[in-house]
Amino acid sequence: MKRRIGRVLAGVCAVALAMGAGGCSLLTPSLSSEAPVTHKQTVDDADLVQAGTLTVAVDTSDAPQAIQQNGTIEGYDVDVAHALAERMGLDVRIVFGASAESTFSDGTADLYLGAEAGDNSSSVAVSGDYLENATAVFGPEDAATTLSAETLAASTVGVQSSSASQEALTRAGIGATQNTYSNVNACFEALASGEVDYVVCDATAGAYLARAYPGVGFLGTISAPTAYGLAVSTQSGDLGDAIMEAFDKIAGDGTLDAIHTVWYGHLPLSLSDTVVSGVTVPSEEEEAPADDASGDGTATASGSASVDSMNSLD
Repeated sequence: MKRRIGRVLAGVCAVALAMGAGGCSLLTPSLSSEAPVTHKQTVDDADLVQAGTLTVAVDTSDAPQAIQQNGTIEGYDVDVAHALAERMGLDVRIVFGASAESTFSDGTADLYLGAEAGDNSSSVAVSGDYLENATAVFGPEDAATTLSAETLAASTVGVQSSSASQEALTRAGIGATQNTYSNVNACFEALASGEVDYVVCDATAGAYLARAYPGVGFLGTISAPTAYGLAVSTQSGDLGDAIMEAFDKIAGDGTLDAIHTVWYGHLPLSLSDTVVSGVTVPSEEEEAPADDASGDGTATASGSASVDSMNSLD
């Protein structure tokens, strides 16, 4: 587990170099000079699904937060799970979970990552926002200070067909020319070839893919962000408290920021103040009609929109 966290820290340096930073300035000694830290187990084995192990459920349909590939589950959520387990003095086991409710009713995990506030119930408690997502715009990094609703409306954007992001453009009243593609990967390929001026997609998927395109970056959002938190069973007792204590530590010492940077580059951890100039974000009632809601936090009136998809985690 320590080797995995070490790879995360090394990954931050690599991302920083790739993005033109002069070096890695993490406020920790180099791994070669730092003595390994062994954390004492903070919970009783009786409180765990598997003794000595934090079992964490993630939704593998939600790339790049979690995806099953080559026989293993990888992603941002997985690295967060490893960091939490390390602070709790535990090993970690990653399993699939379609939702927090089903995970705890089946008794398959101690923790579910990726829950929303609306998932709180008599059996599920959600807290500790560790990720935000929204419909976002990606394009030339030098456009970050000049992009506005007006310039976006006069441009050609690449967007996944029948996606929640496509509907977000309509809700925000942005009448840009839309070139539609089968997935977000194809949108970024179109941006690189000059077919489109910008890409509109989920912030996390776009930020992950943008790392492979020099000079392309996050420019802002056009929808309200959705926050994702840590869900535990309301019957978890001391285990839930120990998980939140570990989360507060990784959020406070820079570990969470480091993991976020590895997966999403310069995408801000908080998206609350990133709306593109001139864009009016719909109210919560307009954003979430009662008949349907999409998987990326943007509701759909027609019920036909799908979550922005990627070819793979590569």
